[in-house]
Amino acid sequence: MLVWSVVSAVPMAMVIAIGAYLSHHLHQQLVESRYRVDYTYQVLGEVDRLFISLQDAETGQRGFVITGDDEYLTPYGNAIGNAPLAFARLRELLVGSAIQAAQMDRLQSLMDAKLEEMGKAVAARRTSGFPAAAAVIATGKGKQLMDAVRDEVAQIVATENRLLRERQQVAQQRERELLYTGLYVALLSILIRLGLAVTLMQMRKRGKAPVGMGLSGR
Repeated sequence: MLVWSVVSAVPMAMVIAIGAYLSHHLHQQLVESRYRVDYTYQVLGEVDRLFISLQDAETGQRGFVITGDDEYLTPYGNAIGNAPLAFARLRELLVGSAIQAAQMDRLQSLMDAKLEEMGKAVAARRTSGFPAAAAVIATGKGKQLMDAVRDEVAQIVATENRLLRERQQVAQQRERELLYTGLYVALLSILIRLGLAVTLMQMRKRGKAPVGMGLSGR
């Protein structure tokens, strides 16, 4: 009886051990996949904050140039302060990607040039009045820079959206693998128990199994 109990317990123990290992391994992969998805959302959020800051700065600059009202300088000042912070956070998030590092270098150059152009228009309005500020804007350089910023941001967003789709697919695959592993382990456990029960019944019929020994004894 003792030998039979030990022998019958080995397959179940192996199934449980293998199932536990696979479940742990797949769970770790799932956690990593979900982290990558969340990370991509962080990048997209930071890109959005950066571009909104530049748009707010441009809106404040134009409002001040047109009206001369210092109230427009408050959102302008806030925006030009927030833009570099958002850019720094974005660059930190994208460390490790050569392609995105090159995109960030181009974006920084464009952003710096755009902030400088807006600063010139604001300074001209303060010191020389509307005609001087309007002349700065009339060059079209500010619009060209903003269009270039918009294009560069669109490329970064496109890259992140592609990564997001890929990472979401991986996360979904890991979820399916974890689910299937649990189902397979449960099914295999049932099959083993049924096999042991059938074997025990056959042994009893042949008089080779201890009388009174049930499935609970395995």
